[in-house]
Amino acid sequence: MSQEEQPTLENESSPSQDAGSDLSPTPQHTEPVNEVEGQTKVEVEVEADANVVTEVEVESTTTDATVDTEITSEESEHDSDDSEEDEEDDSTDSDIDLNLDLENLDKDQLLALAIESTQKLTTRDAFNRLKQIRPLFNDILRSEKKIALQAHIEAGDDAEGFEYNDESYREKFKDIFNLAKNARMEERQRIEEEKIKNYKTKEALLDKLRTITESDETEKSLDDVKAIQQEWRTIRVLPADKVQALWDSYHFLLDKFYDNHSINIELKELDRKKNLEVKIELTKKVDELSTENSLKKSFILLNKYQEEFRNTGPVPREFNKEIWERFREACDKVYEQKKAVFDALEGERTKNLELKQVLVEKASLLAQTSPKKVKDWKDRAAELDTLMAEWKKIGQVPRAKNDEIWKAFRKSFNTFYDNKSTFFKQINNERKANLIIKEDICKRAEEVKDSDDLNFATNELKKLQREWKDVGPVTDKVSNAIWKRFRAACDDFFNRKQKAFEGKKDEEVKNLGIKEDLITKLSALLEGSEPKTILNDLKAIQKEWNSVGFVPIKKKKDIENRYRKVSDEVFNKFKLDRQSLKQGQIKEHYANLSQLPSGGQKLKDEAFKIKKKMSFLSSEIATLENNMEFFGRSKGAQKLKDEIAAKIEKTKEQLMRLKAELKVIKTVNEKPADKDAEQG
Repeated sequence: MSQEEQPTLENESSPSQDAGSDLSPTPQHTEPVNEVEGQTKVEVEVEADANVVTEVEVESTTTDATVDTEITSEESEHDSDDSEEDEEDDSTDSDIDLNLDLENLDKDQLLALAIESTQKLTTRDAFNRLKQIRPLFNDILRSEKKIALQAHIEAGDDAEGFEYNDESYREKFKDIFNLAKNARMEERQRIEEEKIKNYKTKEALLDKLRTITESDETEKSLDDVKAIQQEWRTIRVLPADKVQALWDSYHFLLDKFYDNHSINIELKELDRKKNLEVKIELTKKVDELSTENSLKKSFILLNKYQEEFRNTGPVPREFNKEIWERFREACDKVYEQKKAVFDALEGERTKNLELKQVLVEKASLLAQTSPKKVKDWKDRAAELDTLMAEWKKIGQVPRAKNDEIWKAFRKSFNTFYDNKSTFFKQINNERKANLIIKEDICKRAEEVKDSDDLNFATNELKKLQREWKDVGPVTDKVSNAIWKRFRAACDDFFNRKQKAFEGKKDEEVKNLGIKEDLITKLSALLEGSEPKTILNDLKAIQKEWNSVGFVPIKKKKDIENRYRKVSDEVFNKFKLDRQSLKQGQIKEHYANLSQLPSGGQKLKDEAFKIKKKMSFLSSEIATLENNMEFFGRSKGAQKLKDEIAAKIEKTKEQLMRLKAELKVIKTVNEKPADKDAEQG
């Protein structure tokens, strides 16, 4: 739509001028720009529901963290899990305070900060903050484990006997991270749904406006159009690919209506003058953004004013061009001012990058050295620690270079500590340590080979055999003797087991057929069972399944998986409570046991076993609690206390489960006596 040269705002327009459509333009910036018929738009998207803006980013996330000194297979698995969780990257629209110094926080402080972020920040900011914390948190865990391993080795202990557990920290952080991630995904889904809903609403408004425009004009037409305009302004969040098409159609229909309608020209001019006042006020508000210090708030308000300017109706034709130019200049001024602030920050980050590149080169030189003495290794480690302290004092670098420069720096640390670990392993008497480990395995095998619990003994011996394979060689003079000792214990048990199971193969095949029939019976529940009776039917099948003896070992896994799969289908179809069924099965198991010959004695035996295990657990809790008193306030003592406290809590939970099971046995054991009393 072409525009003729118009007089300035100071000139008054004639009320008799023809009513034309207002371009309702938006302000223009250098980049990026979408321009249609003199309209320009800053590429700034406001997500109204989340009160979040995707804007020119002036902050970047720095993941300077404590250097990994060793990446174990377990830690690599955790890192793999983390990478799978980062399917969506919010780093490009982060609004959190990225100047927050996270690198000097310990793991507990980082964990506390992660929890606080999910409680106080928006879902997006919380998710971005946790992604900022996560590499630092993982690096601290790896570093602490490496330090503990090094201390273990330097103390003269064998590396193979080293144990370290930080799983509780990892699980806590993973739970927090998944909570934030799920919240962010839900928020995004809600915004997308809101956009689609708003798009359909605006399409409906366009249909109404099209009907009014194409119909004969009535006295009510103008009011209807104004109502549509008012409702149109209240709808803001839309799919990005639909905005321009909607606006073009809306603008076209408004132009057509105002060009064709025949109501009193003075009323139209009055309406246009009010629109002019609104646009002048919006221009003033944009000018005031020059004094706003927050980049985020500036762009939120700028986007809001642009949207209001676009949705404001037409102004007197003679002022149309000038008010547009004034508004555009005001927006451009704000954009250039904020861009200068952003560029200044980028310049500072470029200087920081140069400083960190120097530290990378120094770390690389240290990593390439191979000292021959323990003291020299310690001196090199101290130098690396100094470099890390300097690294933490340097500010952020450009986002595009952040991961690259950090990985290069961390690589030197990993190389150095890997070489150091290799050095200490070589100076230790590895074969002597392996002999100690294998002697312990032999002792454990000899203790378990005479167990009456064949399944338990089988699993334990297989576990010991796997451990044996993982242990390295011992000195040649004892290699054959230690192997014969271990082999004798295994052969003794498995020969005894083979004799115990002779003659049971036919029975196992028969049991397999029974379980095949039960699976068929269970599958039938999916077709013809009633919801009211399904639980009783399922319990009956489960009871019969539990009463069936062993099946051929090669078929055990397959038959169990098939039964579990069909069972899950029944549970899912009828929405059953598996936990309630499980508790009922425990009680039913002991009730069935009581009906067997010498059932009362069997219940007493079960109760005795549980009490014995409870006594052992109580003793272990007391021992653990007593051990906590021996730790002083030395470095690392709190960490050991935390680990012992976690173990105590886990043991107490196991003790509570055994108490509940003992209570069930007592209840079942009392029923026969109650029944006899009633008969008497």
